[in-house]
Amino acid sequence: MPIRVVVSDLWNDRVLDQEPTYSTRSRAMAEVQFSTLGWFYIGLTAAITVLLLWGMVFLHRHRRLPFLQIRRLPVVFAAVINLHLYAAVCMTGYTIGPVVPCDAQFWVMSIYLPLGMALLQAANSQFLYVASQQRKFARFNNLEDYTTFEKCRPVDTSLPWWKQQIDRVKRMDKMTRVLVYIGIGMTIELILTLIVYFGSEMFHPSYGFFNVKVPGTEQQRATLCFQGWEWWLSIAWQFFWAWIYAPYMLWKTRNIHDTHGWRITTIWCCIAGLPASPLWLAGLYSPAFTPVNMKMIPPQWFSISIFLIEIAVIGFPCLQVIKTHNLKQETLDAIAAWEKRQQGGNVNPEKISTKSSGFTSTLAGSFITGKSGKSNASSTASRDSTLTMAALENVLKNNPQPLLEFAALKDFSGENISFLSHVSDWKRSCALSKDEPGDRYEQFISAVRIYSHFVSLEYSEFPVNISSRTGKALHQTFDKAARELNSRRTSNNASATPFGDAPTDSSTADLHAQGGMELEDTLGKANLQSVTRMAVLASDGQIDAVIPAGFGPEAFDDAEKEIKYLVLTNTWPKFVHAGFESASQAEKKDEKHMLDGVRQYLCGIERIA
Repeated sequence: MPIRVVVSDLWNDRVLDQEPTYSTRSRAMAEVQFSTLGWFYIGLTAAITVLLLWGMVFLHRHRRLPFLQIRRLPVVFAAVINLHLYAAVCMTGYTIGPVVPCDAQFWVMSIYLPLGMALLQAANSQFLYVASQQRKFARFNNLEDYTTFEKCRPVDTSLPWWKQQIDRVKRMDKMTRVLVYIGIGMTIELILTLIVYFGSEMFHPSYGFFNVKVPGTEQQRATLCFQGWEWWLSIAWQFFWAWIYAPYMLWKTRNIHDTHGWRITTIWCCIAGLPASPLWLAGLYSPAFTPVNMKMIPPQWFSISIFLIEIAVIGFPCLQVIKTHNLKQETLDAIAAWEKRQQGGNVNPEKISTKSSGFTSTLAGSFITGKSGKSNASSTASRDSTLTMAALENVLKNNPQPLLEFAALKDFSGENISFLSHVSDWKRSCALSKDEPGDRYEQFISAVRIYSHFVSLEYSEFPVNISSRTGKALHQTFDKAARELNSRRTSNNASATPFGDAPTDSSTADLHAQGGMELEDTLGKANLQSVTRMAVLASDGQIDAVIPAGFGPEAFDDAEKEIKYLVLTNTWPKFVHAGFESASQAEKKDEKHMLDGVRQYLCGIERIA
């Protein structure tokens, strides 16, 4: 029978005739339901929990892999833990839900679900952030044109407290700022939830300040509790992330095609989060869902959505870790096979280009004519030679641009190729320069810039992945000069703004001594301050840096070797395989088009005649 419930004041004394829905079903069966279906839900939740924990431990053990370092695993794990706790509670709700108080369910949904969804979308935002920032590595620029990423630049303590906090937030990278904004949003959401909980008499008939009267028996009040407006706050937060921010992410990442499956993961998560809220609302308010609610309660729609998200967020990276290890082993095996074939003869690395030219010709002929046997064996041998260090060094020396674009736009490791290229150019300039104090100073400053942009944990946005021993050695050599150089750059940037306090150094006195009040009358006080700053910085453009005794052209040798090996076993084989795939896709097209496709990926090798 329909339940007749009267709600006054806020609902304008309307009479609601309600058909039996999830809430009425729960109160009518107010006891633990240990049915076969209930045990199935519990078992499924336990199995998924075990797999999830294994996957998180697996990813944590391999967190040093480059593609995992840029994912910010702590944010991913925090999102997954919050979402899984909510999903587990919902799945067991079929069994124990009827005896759990409505206000307890209200708090679970108001905390774990909004926080988990917000952190999940923050983790997805990291994909867009990394892809956009890596674009700057897709082309070679002078390091002087780059701005350093100053994570630890001190804040002006003379500013008011609230301006200091805003300044700190502005200096954060985009991902960290997103987390700060999420923290602020969750704080506001928590405050509003507290107001709703203590203000509504739905959860406690004895007090409240919304003046909402809920007459009837305790069962009738409990029935209306699950359908009250109090739940709208948490569902609005989830609706924002699933139906507004997620489609925005899909649109912004539509042209990004990475090698890590990150884009597929983002698309999967965005789509999986869409249907949960509408189905939850339908289960609560639509009598047509009553048969479905008898088998699956409305909150379980969130559980299904969350489990699908966990498959993508944890499962896909686990598969990528396995794929990365297999690719590394395949590369090492190919190198070993090539070296074994070369035993008994000396191989000149400069001739790799000729061998690789034969590789592309064999590859083209194999796809066009469908030859097998000896032709395929020749193709395999040439492919093995292309995966060697000599082939990589040849590309880096002759034409690294295609490899750089691939690393930056698809592999998100452009800093490695850019670092190797800048170090190579720096070494070449060192070899050509004369052994004079001025030249040595320029070499050192150039090395400091390379350190600042690619190695320093303070100034580099994407530090190259080198060992701690090598990093400490470079830190001891360049860090002091890097701080002075980058602080000089910061001061120089600040001088572009003619507003601020006048400098108090000796240069101010010098300017006043030279022009006195006439300068101030001519330029104005603000412009005089700006000119004063520039006079401090532009005298000779040099910093008072002490060049270490052990500094020389070999300063980056250890770091260069480590990054070359990393590229050889990670980015380089992907680049080579992409060349094969490009040729494979051109199988049905003319030979010239196919060779052009191969050249696009392997044009660091000599041109095909």
